[in-house]
Amino acid sequence: MKKNRVIQINIGKPTDGQTQVRLEAARLWNDIVRLHRYIRKRHWKWPTESKMKAHVKGKYALHSQTIQKLVEKLYDSIDSTQTKREQGDKKARYPWKCKKKFQTVTWKQSAIRRKGNRLNLSNGRGVKGLSIKIPLDQLPQGKITGIELGYRTLYISIQDVVEKPESAGDNTVAADLGIIHTAVMTDGIKSTAVVGRGLRSLTQGKSKKIAGYSRLIDKCEQGSRRRRKLKAEKARYLARYHRQVHNLLHHTANKMIDFAVERQAGTLVVGDVTEIARNKRKQKKGSRRSNQENSGNPLGRLVEYLTYKGKLRGVDVVKINESYTTQTCPKCGHRHKPSGRNYKCQGCGYVAARDEVGACNILNKYIHNGRMVPDSILPTGSVKYLRPTLLRKSPVVVALNEPTLFGITLDSVLASEDAGSVEPSKQSLVA
Repeated sequence: MKKNRVIQINIGKPTDGQTQVRLEAARLWNDIVRLHRYIRKRHWKWPTESKMKAHVKGKYALHSQTIQKLVEKLYDSIDSTQTKREQGDKKARYPWKCKKKFQTVTWKQSAIRRKGNRLNLSNGRGVKGLSIKIPLDQLPQGKITGIELGYRTLYISIQDVVEKPESAGDNTVAADLGIIHTAVMTDGIKSTAVVGRGLRSLTQGKSKKIAGYSRLIDKCEQGSRRRRKLKAEKARYLARYHRQVHNLLHHTANKMIDFAVERQAGTLVVGDVTEIARNKRKQKKGSRRSNQENSGNPLGRLVEYLTYKGKLRGVDVVKINESYTTQTCPKCGHRHKPSGRNYKCQGCGYVAARDEVGACNILNKYIHNGRMVPDSILPTGSVKYLRPTLLRKSPVVVALNEPTLFGITLDSVLASEDAGSVEPSKQSLVA
C-alpha cells in the first residue's frame, strides 16, 4: 500500500536562480494561454495535448517534464471548463488570465536528485539547475515523486510503501457533521462529540474581518500605497486563518478515527454534506447568517482528511445521504423539524440530544439500506464532549507561584485570622 503526502517548507527569500525559473515558467504559460485564445477565437481545430507538447519542446529554459506539466495543467483546465459548460454553467471561462510575472514550477521524479539534505533540480540540458538546501529535521525519509516551487515555499510530494493495515473491526460508527458540534459519533452503545466552537469562531471571525478589509480597500484609490498595504495585510490574515483551520480539522479527524478504532469499527459512516449550501440562496431557504455559516464551514475537507487517515488505520469512510436524520424520531418514526439543541418528538414525547439523534439515524439508515427503522437504534443519552485542540490565545492572567489575594499570600491571611487579628496583618508582597 502506497502512502502519499505533501510537506510544505519555507525556504526564505528566493535566490536569483529561483526567480529566473519562475519567470521562465510564467513566459511559457502566457504563450500557451495566448495561443489557445487565438485559436479559439478563429474556431480552428484545437491541437491535441501531444502536439502542443511537441510545439513548445526545447523552446524554454526549463526541464522537458516541467514544460509538459504546464501543458497538462492548461489542458486539465480546458477539459474542466468544457464539462461545466456541457452541464449548463455558461459562465465557466476557459484559461484567459496570463501570469504577469511568476508561475509555479513543477519538477517530476526524473528531474530530482537528492544528496543528503540538498535537492538538485534539473532545468534541462545546457541550463544551470537549482540546488536547494533543506534542514534535515524538515525532510522526512521516503521517495520524492515531485516538487513544486512557489514564492518562498517548496512543496515536496513523498511516497512511502507501507503494509495495508487490517480492518479495525466488524462494528460500524456513524457521525453527524455540523456547525455547533463538528461531529457527533455513536455506535449505538457509546457516543462522543467533538465540539466545533473553535472552528465556528474562526469562520465567523474570518467573514467579519474580510468584510472590513473589503470596505477599506474599496475606499482606496487604485494603485495607492494604502491599497497595496491593505491587500497584503488581508492576504496575511487569510494565510493565518487557513493554517488554523487546517490544524483544527486534522485534530478533529484524528479524534474521530481514534473513536472508531476504540470501538473496533472498520466502517465510519458520515452524512454527505457537499450539497448543504448549494443553491440555498436561489431557493430562498435559510437566513443569510445560516447560509454564510454553511458555506464557510469546511466539512468537505474534514471528510477528505478522514478518508486518507482511515485507510492508514483500517477504517473505511462511507458517505450516505443524511436527509431527515435530525427530523425523524428514533423511537416512533414521527417526523418534524426541531428547534434548539434538543429533540422532542411531537408524537410520542421522546427527548434526546438533537445531534445524537442525527448520528443514530445515520447509523440506522446505513444498517437498514436507506430506511430508518423505528425503535431499533436509540441515543445513549450520555455524550462525552471533546475539544479537538486548544486555540493559541494571548495570556490574560499571569500565573503566580503561590495562591495570592491582592499581592498578599493566602497562607498569611489564614494565619492572621486564626490568631484573632481584627485588621489584616501587613505582609510582604509576593515577587
